[in-house]
Amino acid sequence: MRVTITFPDEIAKKVCRLPNKDAFVTRAVADALAQETEALSETSPSRWARLAEKIKRDAQSLGEYREAFDRDRKAFRESFRFRHDDQE
Repeated sequence: MRVTITFPDEIAKKVCRLPNKDAFVTRAVADALAQETEALSETSPSRWARLAEKIKRDAQSLGEYREAFDRDRKAFRESFRFRHDDQE
């Protein structure tokens, strides 16, 4: 894949003088991305890690509300009629 990147003139001229400019830029970008990824992972957890932590921290069980929940769920279901209900 080819990507066009704009450099300031001074840097672009130095890169163009290199014998193997594609390999140099590829290596430089790969190294920079690796450092950036490491820095991000050290400073803040990923979006999924934050979500998992939030779920763990805010998790609740129904506890004493389970009976009321089951009762309400049953009443809600009985108040609707679905096509497959006629087949039962």
